Amino acid sequence: MTHKDNDKSDLVPDYCNNRLNANEKAVFESRLREDHELLDECNDFQGFQKLYRQIDIAEPSPSDAIFDRISRYVSSHHKAERKAPVKSSPLADSIRNFWQQVRESIAVPWMLAAAQAVVIVLLLVPAPRQDRYATLSATEVAANAENIGINVVFRPNAPEADIRGLLHTIQGSVRGGPSTEGRYVVSIGSRSDLDKAVRTLKQSEIVLFAEPVY
Repeated sequence: MTHKDNDKSDLVPDYCNNRLNANEKAVFESRLREDHELLDECNDFQGFQKLYRQIDIAEPSPSDAIFDRISRYVSSHHKAERKAPVKSSPLADSIRNFWQQVRESIAVPWMLAAAQAVVIVLLLVPAPRQDRYATLSATEVAANAENIGINVVFRPNAPEADIRGLLHTIQGSVRGGPSTEGRYVVSIGSRSDLDKAVRTLKQSEIVLFAEPVY
């Protein structure tokens, strides 16, 4: 791959996901020591990854009401007025604070893609007192013992042909999705292939995140 020498921001996701070769990694780390803004971008991206992995993937997805609520939040600088207040968890609050940082840094190239993923993370936070859920629940995927699920977020500009080729490589198929914000659940036939499939997905340039459904 080729990148502009004067702009290393687009390498942040590849660096944080260990997709750079030895030479690219050395050059990038050298730039990190000189460029504090680039270092901040890396720290922000890694912070986002940490928040994503803190979420219990086994929790069911939120209802359509939460999809609507988040859509209104993303499209406006202020949260829409609600008839009844909803209690939020500390994790949800920390994710919303991170989303505000994303909004302020949206000019950064990789942030344009990460913004989509931030919303997907919010969708994984269950709503209080909720008894109906969307069809992309991890529980539903896990209910079929013969299909092992992986939550996957593709880059917004990923060509369909590349996605199909990647799924063919891991011998997987789309079991659920896309959600309103682009989250897929990909299933593979054997748990013994799970680690290899997740590793292959993470190493792909068209994948933002890939995590097993536990």
